[in-house]
Amino acid sequence: MASIKEKIQKLLALASSPNENEAKAALLKAKELMAKNKLTEADFEDMKKQELKTFKCEDISWTTDSGRVWMTDLCNLICNEYLCVAAWGTKSGTRTHVLYITGMEDDLEVCKYVMGYAVRFVEGRIEYLQRRYSRQDPKAVANSYAEGFILGLKLAFEEQKEQHPEWGLVVVKSEEVEDYAKGLGSKNVKTKKAAFDPLAYLRGQNDGKNFNARKVIGSAN
Repeated sequence: MASIKEKIQKLLALASSPNENEAKAALLKAKELMAKNKLTEADFEDMKKQELKTFKCEDISWTTDSGRVWMTDLCNLICNEYLCVAAWGTKSGTRTHVLYITGMEDDLEVCKYVMGYAVRFVEGRIEYLQRRYSRQDPKAVANSYAEGFILGLKLAFEEQKEQHPEWGLVVVKSEEVEDYAKGLGSKNVKTKKAAFDPLAYLRGQNDGKNFNARKVIGSAN
């Protein structure tokens, strides 16, 4: 029988289309699989003891001068929804920030895979829009679209929670993760103010508004 990690990997692999709605549907379906798995585990008294672990995402990094101010918001949203915590490590003397994800073992395995998918998808859409709006400020296009996309995804997650109130008993951060998050404090990486592009922002915002929560991408069962 396939593990929850394998099911989610298969799901996201199937959702490789550049369509924005399909990407968000895949992320929501991944969370649904995670929730159902936890509901099933809750039926067993002798559950495997989980450990708190941290994973350094070597392929998710950005620099202060890159203009990718959307990166922290996207990573915080994904980590929070998948029961983990995002933190940024900045090597002394550099402007490069690398993502660290902390969570319980199984949650971390799922979160880091979903995170990689989400970041790659947004970056791919940004590259497409920068070519399409070639006369516009590329950093403004990037951050404006990503801001709209993140808002749409956040609203989709909230709608999903309203439709599945039973998840509230299991899809919550563990005490260990909450304590770790409190220990991080409120330190944020420095970012430069991003320019705004209304066309790109509306494109991202409309993608969120037009999302059909009933659409299922592939079968991971």
